[in-house]
Amino acid sequence: MKQFFQRYLPVFLALLTLTLLPLASCTSSSSAQSEFYNAGNANLSITGAQFDQYYLIRFDTSASALTLALPSAADIIDNLSSPYVGEVLSLAVSADGANTVTLIAGTNIMISPSASTVAGNTTLTMYAEFDNVTSGSEEVTIY
Repeated sequence: MKQFFQRYLPVFLALLTLTLLPLASCTSSSSAQSEFYNAGNANLSITGAQFDQYYLIRFDTSASALTLALPSAADIIDNLSSPYVGEVLSLAVSADGANTVTLIAGTNIMISPSASTVAGNTTLTMYAEFDNVTSGSEEVTIY
């Protein structure tokens, strides 16, 4: 029995470590994104707290094109406990219908062309990278 534990315990511990590794966040301890927001068939303006909270925002675009107005970079960054330059938050936007969802940038937010519009019947995962976290000079780029 002792040989069994000596032989297999290291393997078990290695597998346990690899199993738990995906649970570690690559963004930081600033945010615990995990929520879903259903915007329905209406335009939406989100706050920094909502941007930091929701991982997926769904729009019903079956009747018309809609917009998602993003908060300011300061509102996104100031809501987090310890943001840092280079930190990345994920956000997915789903256009559940034939029409598009267009993102509108808040103050000091730059949206790359590839992330500015979500095509109909598509879910687009975007990444918000913190370019500057200095109070009063916050900047975020959405890719």
